[in-house]
Amino acid sequence: MANWGWWTFNNRNGLVGAESSYEFLPDGRRVLVKDPNNPAVLEDTFIANALRTSRQARRDFCRLFPDLDQESQERLTNLILQNPRATSLMRDDQNFMDAIQNKNVTDDIRVRLTKITRTSQNTSKELIRSRGGSF
Repeated sequence: MANWGWWTFNNRNGLVGAESSYEFLPDGRRVLVKDPNNPAVLEDTFIANALRTSRQARRDFCRLFPDLDQESQERLTNLILQNPRATSLMRDDQNFMDAIQNKNVTDDIRVRLTKITRTSQNTSKELIRSRGGSF
């Protein structure tokens, strides 16, 4: 049995296969159609996510890539070139966790600010002047 490491899927190399395409059915649904002669084992979205989040997956990818057939190499090269941000490796776990937290913290935060009226502005200026400040 060959050693595909992280990319082993059902006793096969998960990186092999030609590019899949999408077709639209008459009712408007979008369906993934795999190449009948060389179907992709794992979908591009799964591969891109693994390359971004797993250092082990990236190491095994780099180790296996030169030994893949030409069609698989073209598919994966196009995936990386068309999605540079989605396939770029986050170098450490802290950056990965920070990105998740940043997304969770900054999503849909709405802060209601009070409208400053002229009288409150004047009152603030007078308060600052009375304490020895200046503008």
